[in-house]
Amino acid sequence: MLKEVLKEINKTRIYSTSALANSLSIDEELVKEAIFQLIRMGYIVEDEASPSCDSKCSGCAYSSICNTSTIKTFTITHKGKLLLNNI
Repeated sequence: MLKEVLKEINKTRIYSTSALANSLSIDEELVKEAIFQLIRMGYIVEDEASPSCDSKCSGCAYSSICNTSTIKTFTITHKGKLLLNNI
């Protein structure tokens, strides 16, 4: 299951446990635990960025939530990329 979650994170990078759970057809709590384990094992790193634009940009993937909430994304570490290449 960890590899499947890692593959989904690699595709989307946007933190949404509910979206990951839906796409993998598993419980959201399992996704949260998998993410925790992937971080603990060094396969991913969680980044937090808060948009600071003065106006919404129609070309930005985050325009619909710009300046309204914190955006959480994941970076796949070198170790995580090696695992993905072996899948």
